[in-house]
Amino acid sequence: MRTRPEVPLGHQAKLLLAMNGLFLVAVALSNTFVNVYLWKIKNDFSLIGLYNLMMYVTMPVVFYLGGIMVKRVDRVMSIRLGVAFMALFYLVVLLLGKAAADYIIVLGIVLGIGQGLYWLGYNVMYFEITGPENRDRFNGVNGFLGSGAGMAAPVLAGWIISRMENFTGYKIIFSVSLGIFLAAVVTSFFIVSRKAEGNYDLKTTWKDTISEHSHWHWVSLAVIFQGAREGLITFFLGLLIYIVTTSEMVLGAYTFAISLFGLISFYYVGKWMSKEKREKALLIGALMMTLTVLPLFLKFNVYTLFIVGIGGAFFYPFYGIALTSSTFDVIGESKEKAVRRVEYVVFREWALNIGRVGGLLFFLWVVLKNPSHNMLAFLLLVVNAVQLMSWVFMRHVYSHQR
Repeated sequence: MRTRPEVPLGHQAKLLLAMNGLFLVAVALSNTFVNVYLWKIKNDFSLIGLYNLMMYVTMPVVFYLGGIMVKRVDRVMSIRLGVAFMALFYLVVLLLGKAAADYIIVLGIVLGIGQGLYWLGYNVMYFEITGPENRDRFNGVNGFLGSGAGMAAPVLAGWIISRMENFTGYKIIFSVSLGIFLAAVVTSFFIVSRKAEGNYDLKTTWKDTISEHSHWHWVSLAVIFQGAREGLITFFLGLLIYIVTTSEMVLGAYTFAISLFGLISFYYVGKWMSKEKREKALLIGALMMTLTVLPLFLKFNVYTLFIVGIGGAFFYPFYGIALTSSTFDVIGESKEKAVRRVEYVVFREWALNIGRVGGLLFFLWVVLKNPSHNMLAFLLLVVNAVQLMSWVFMRHVYSHQR
């Protein structure tokens, strides 16, 4: 297969990267510490699980309603509203203070609305401004920026929190995040508006999803298993680091370390990746992320947790870039599919959230039944190992692209 020449990223792509960079900085600054904040108030795994579960249960409803808005109005409006709700979330947390733990369902819903609207609009625009020739490069640069944000922001947040009494540091960090989200909204006004064509046709997309003869069918199954890990890892490893060390500074150092390794990996994998290498990259990423969990069964401590986090951060780009680029390439296989890009993004997000909810329900079952170190290690092993199923399902797609 001939390799297409790489196409440089355009002005709109760079604007999207800048806006998403601000979004990721705000999330990196506070998201890890929101879960720790709630833990310090009540010391309850199930409370944290319920909070994240409500977010992921809310998002599919938001994707459906947001899809109507994106189709009839514009995807930039979805992005702006998403960021606005994210800002509202941190404002509510600030106003509630220690009472936040009593409103965990409301907080999860507000965050789910923000995340859902933002990622729906972002992914539709990402599809529109990238193609098979530069999609891997965009994902590499975006991952690089995300890792860069994750390096600096949590260390600064951990340093500030550790030097403030009570919850003062948390209030400062949440306030800064609020300001950065507002800056992201301002950046969005420089993005060109564009109404999606056609009617909102979920029925046709659903038929494509359940047809075994469709590449989209296999992509959807693969994405479900991607979500199973994503829904848990985003908060659980960092929370475990804090529980083991009771130090926000160590948590900040951990986040810096995983972001540094992720940054290096995203940079080199983004340059190395091509359409022909995606199948191999997907297998390498899924297999190695699973193997990095094994040290936890020998000794469950901060050092082995660091190994799991750093290993996952380093090998995730192999998996994430390959699967994300392949997913959007399938949406762009034909003009008919591209016209229904909003619907396909909605279905992709539904598939991700099926996996996320499944992973969180498994988490709640474990922590309510037996939250021992061995069971927590088993939990992490399972949610990493199931990503190998993404490789199994995507082979149906890659076999037709050779």
